[in-house]
Amino acid sequence: MSEVSFQLSLGLKAYAAMYRARRFDETTIALQRQGAVAGYASARGQEAGQCGVAASLGATDMLFPSYRQPGAGLLMGVQPAELWRFHGRQSYCPWDWKARRFFAYCVPVGSQLAHAVGWAIARRRLGAKDVSVVFFGDGSSSQGEVHEAMNLAGVFNAPTVFVCENNGWAISLPVAQQTAASTLHARAFGYGFAGIRIDGNDEAAVRLAAEAAIAKARAGFGPTLLELVTFRLGGHTTSDNPGLYRDEIAAEQWAMRDPVPLHRRRMLADAVCTEAILSDIEARTDAELRAGTEMYLKEIHIGE
Repeated sequence: MSEVSFQLSLGLKAYAAMYRARRFDETTIALQRQGAVAGYASARGQEAGQCGVAASLGATDMLFPSYRQPGAGLLMGVQPAELWRFHGRQSYCPWDWKARRFFAYCVPVGSQLAHAVGWAIARRRLGAKDVSVVFFGDGSSSQGEVHEAMNLAGVFNAPTVFVCENNGWAISLPVAQQTAASTLHARAFGYGFAGIRIDGNDEAAVRLAAEAAIAKARAGFGPTLLELVTFRLGGHTTSDNPGLYRDEIAAEQWAMRDPVPLHRRRMLADAVCTEAILSDIEARTDAELRAGTEMYLKEIHIGE
């Protein structure tokens, strides 16, 4: 495969994953409005980071989510209906987390970091070369469990990659009121490992940084903290109104850097893809989600 073909393949896969995550997000919000799911934490605007990281994992690595990483889960094989069953409170973990390598959603804020570190240390003691990757938000970074997990990872040189999605808000509290630190990635140095700050809306930049951090952990050189700077374009959940506490001018400015249309425009501008190819990806994704929605609604006996 030529370099151009390889980059085209990566770019198309990234766009397909990000567009699917976006349409899943929109579909799930619509389902919540219909009463088909109980609640949902939108990841709109954070697709690049989630898909970029998930695309970087090796065949036996494990990803530990919080409760806002549908893009990563979908890319790793979790089905839309399985995520809807979770949000519909039908099952705590409807998917086979071992097979998908995507652990159960973790609602207690920050506690998933301890799970990821423990899993990584256990796997290393068994002689495996697996790496754990764990997502958390800027609000979670203020939790004691997060400090304890990262400190433990540093002490035991755990093969763990910590991914902080800094989307600007811990529900209604901005980052500036959560910490006096100028950046969140700088905290890693206090635990004895590296921290890197990345544009979380640039899928390629995230993927390259995640690949390097995972390779480093696999080789036995310890953890890395990746701070993905992004923005939560929607509310904290479907029961939240961000207009009550957030400057919507900032939201409008970030919307201009929305990663899904941004990636689309770049592919067209670089002439590595055509409008017809992208439209075909979108049409097939829309059809998949329409069919999945119909089946899910029949499953829960809505609309019969």
